Amino acid sequence: MAKQWQTFVGKFRDMREGEIKIFIKDLTPGPRKYDTKFVRAIVKRSKESLPDGDILYIRSESGLKSPEPWYIKIIEELPEYVPGKPWEDVFQAIEKIENII
Repeated sequence: MAKQWQTFVGKFRDMREGEIKIFIKDLTPGPRKYDTKFVRAIVKRSKESLPDGDILYIRSESGLKSPEPWYIKIIEELPEYVPGKPWEDVFQAIEKIENII
């Protein structure tokens, strides 16, 4: 059974296909539900493009859910934290570490 994940983007058009670093939240029922991970993963818009992928729901910063799910295959779990200030925008913090990881 495929796992279900969720991520947030500033704007839906910011989401791109391919290999990316992304924060995801586990939506699969069970004791790990709502755990958040920072991962390197392959994401695709269609199940046909990633047949062994898990379901990935995309939400905007305001919580609006994309009409169609995407699909994700986790390649690697990255460190659990992103260095930065507590009030810093998470997307800006990720950009800062792109060259570190």
